[in-house]
Amino acid sequence: MKGQSFLNPVKNRFLPLPRSATEGLEHEPNIGDFDVIKQLGVGSFGTVYLVSHKKTKGQYALKVIDKNLRENLEEKANFNREVEIMYKLNHPNIVKLYGHFEDDNCCYFLMQYIPKRSLFDIITIPGQAPNLKLIASVMKDLLSAVYYLHNMKPTIIHRDIKPENILLDDNSKAYLTDFGWSNYMTGQRRRQTVCGTPLYLPPEMVTHVGHDETVDIWCIGVLLFELITGNPPFEGMTFEAVRNNIAKLRISWPKVMDPDAKDLCSRILKLNGKDRLPIEQILGHNFRILENDFQVFQ
Repeated sequence: MKGQSFLNPVKNRFLPLPRSATEGLEHEPNIGDFDVIKQLGVGSFGTVYLVSHKKTKGQYALKVIDKNLRENLEEKANFNREVEIMYKLNHPNIVKLYGHFEDDNCCYFLMQYIPKRSLFDIITIPGQAPNLKLIASVMKDLLSAVYYLHNMKPTIIHRDIKPENILLDDNSKAYLTDFGWSNYMTGQRRRQTVCGTPLYLPPEMVTHVGHDETVDIWCIGVLLFELITGNPPFEGMTFEAVRNNIAKLRISWPKVMDPDAKDLCSRILKLNGKDRLPIEQILGHNFRILENDFQVFQ
């Protein structure tokens, strides 16, 4: 096969062959090409490390997926779709996938390294005044990224928007990452997979009625609520209690909350996805953090 000598000798391939190697443009990378600097975090199915390329000294985020784990073997189709989707994306607020490779034991996603932290690390502490300037910046960047995804052909849904999956650089620019649960919306058929983070699950997943791209709008509403108040909108002593509160839209409103912020969250957090504010109307809401010049069409 053309380019065969450029590929790593892998017994059982997990992912699509890297195009540059099959076309004979360059050798497929291997883990020995990189120095591991530190662990950055744990994603949906893999661990992410900061690595340095030994030859170029370039720094990357390397997502490592253990091919031998049973749960990962069962999600092989998801990994293939994640690679396919990420190669299609080119947006200033979405982490870029530069390449992928594998060996007998692991798959590797070579991604853009965002050098600061995740939004989870700086989320508002209950009792402290929210940093409205930072919230405004993050929301504008996130809305721009999600608008881009939802206007792809076919539409792409992220399905796991949460603080841990939003990275901030030194200028507080936000980047959406971890597309492990992402999928396409084609035609009128609704997706049935229940996925994501329990506190961010939309009602349609909790009640198993199927979902579309408006699950991302729901997650944006949950995120906005948590950034402003320091707490998630749906709470409970058990996961089942949280699920019941989500299904019945029992929101834990704080005693004091900016009325415009409360109005915006209430217009996003709707049981029916069709009733949730679309991104254009979120941007036009009276809540002051979204009033400044926002350019969604990037």
